[in-house]
Amino acid sequence: MTKFDELKQRFPNLIPVQELRQNVSIVELALQYGYEPQSHKGKSRPVLEHPDFKDIIIIKNPQDAAQQVYQRAGDFTDSGTVIDFIRNRLGTVFSKFNRPGEHEFKNITSVLYDYLRIDPDHINQNRKVTASITSGESKQQFAREQFDVRALSPENYLTKRQIAPETLQRPEFINKVVAQIAYFDTERGHTESYLIAKEHPERKYLTFTNVAFPYYNGTTNEITGLELRNENVKLHAPGSDRYGSVFVSNTPPKVENFYIMESAIDALSHQQLRSIKGDKDFNSVYFSTGGQLTAQQVDVITRYIGKFEKAPEWSINVAFDNDAKGHRFDLQFIQQLIATKFPMSATVGGVNRVSYLLPEDDAYKPMRESLLARVDGFNKNVQTLFIPSDADQLGQKELANQQIFISVTGKQYALSIPESCPALTIMAKSLLEITGLNQRIVVDKAASKDFNEDLVRMVKQNVKFRYSISDESGQDIYKGNVATLMNRTLNHLKHQVEGEGLSKTFIVNELQPFGFQKPLAELKIEQGQTVKYEQKPEFIQQIAAEKVHRGPQERTILNPENKPQIGQIPQPRADDDTQPKLKR
Repeated sequence: MTKFDELKQRFPNLIPVQELRQNVSIVELALQYGYEPQSHKGKSRPVLEHPDFKDIIIIKNPQDAAQQVYQRAGDFTDSGTVIDFIRNRLGTVFSKFNRPGEHEFKNITSVLYDYLRIDPDHINQNRKVTASITSGESKQQFAREQFDVRALSPENYLTKRQIAPETLQRPEFINKVVAQIAYFDTERGHTESYLIAKEHPERKYLTFTNVAFPYYNGTTNEITGLELRNENVKLHAPGSDRYGSVFVSNTPPKVENFYIMESAIDALSHQQLRSIKGDKDFNSVYFSTGGQLTAQQVDVITRYIGKFEKAPEWSINVAFDNDAKGHRFDLQFIQQLIATKFPMSATVGGVNRVSYLLPEDDAYKPMRESLLARVDGFNKNVQTLFIPSDADQLGQKELANQQIFISVTGKQYALSIPESCPALTIMAKSLLEITGLNQRIVVDKAASKDFNEDLVRMVKQNVKFRYSISDESGQDIYKGNVATLMNRTLNHLKHQVEGEGLSKTFIVNELQPFGFQKPLAELKIEQGQTVKYEQKPEFIQQIAAEKVHRGPQERTILNPENKPQIGQIPQPRADDDTQPKLKR
């Protein structure tokens, strides 16, 4: 007798949903329909992947089918019970049960009934596999006392990522970045916990220092986890609540900016870049989600934002990485923030796509139509990039991969968005615009993949030069190694701006380690009139010292054939590699 027959004897009319949930495990169902276990990724929360659809799911409570829930990796909107698991895959994994015209729930129960009707021996085999990939042990609870946590020394892993000690001493990050000491037992060949290491001081341990970022869940001041980083370490400490906690910086009296980052190192890098450009105000809170984004983390962040004292013009800056995953996080985070104004529900739309069902109520019709018009405009722009040709099948396939699909069933509109930066960007931007939240919520992206990469790139470029001239925006417009040349360039810019009646500010900086700059001279011009022109004694001395030791090559540099012009990059002679170039 199959499990379906047993349930039908107990419930001849209709099997209750709760009974279906108790008798059909998500893990077992996934195994039956082609998912493969990824045992190397853990047993307390098993991970399974469908190779055909590239669908990766994470299971919580794997030992209890009635309490079991899942989440699609990297997409917290695709999560829930076995019912949600099937519903979100009626167009992919369970497409053969998706009968047009039938009620959705009937199609879902068809999947469950089909599984319950299979041979009991086959079900038992699935359960054996389930037992082998899950752990019967309860998840270890995090306890701060289990870890040797100390103050971080000035020389640490972060300096290799160009994070300056001064940044760690900023009010945002004091006591928010610490060191965690790991103990490796050379005789036993593995790492011991701090408590065991304290109990056995006679053992010879090799110690390693990790940078640790404490995590919090927003309901208590207690640390709920540690994110550990080093050259060869990128993980969370055992027991850490990585799914329901975030890194959060110290809070100013009134918050002007909330920055949502993918990593704590990006948060440090972003603040350091702000300081380098002259923005040293303590007015922001930084969050990090640790390279992921879950629904619980969104709840934690919004809980924090709600309780902090804010300035009148406060803003949320969504600043995940500048890659496809980061743009997907942008959209998912924004979709949660606008839910009260324009509630969308996630669904599964295929491989490498993010899909949503738009709200059906007439109250949302204006926003819905506005969103669809923006999507239509995006698709038309994408089409202009491709030459229409039925013979070019590869081009047609690539066009389809770049477009946002719109489908309609009755009054229900669905959007299927490719996981590409342009498509995800237009969706996030459009949702903020149609809901009117674009003045409060903005998307902030690094120029490269992330803000630490921006910082490292800038520091490496500065190594070649001693001086820079920056404008009022903090942008470097000229770099060089000769103080006299920088002074002459500044004077030339002064005459040019005065002659054109413009308002500009220029600062001569001496470049310092970690990208910082030391001001040596400042020129401020308002409507063609110089209102400030100061040179520090140190800069005057450097110019004088160069004049004393000036040689033929220096005289050539100090008298270039092409004088620098605002908005133009002066070019050196073909045979002259020593002349600095103006960087815009």
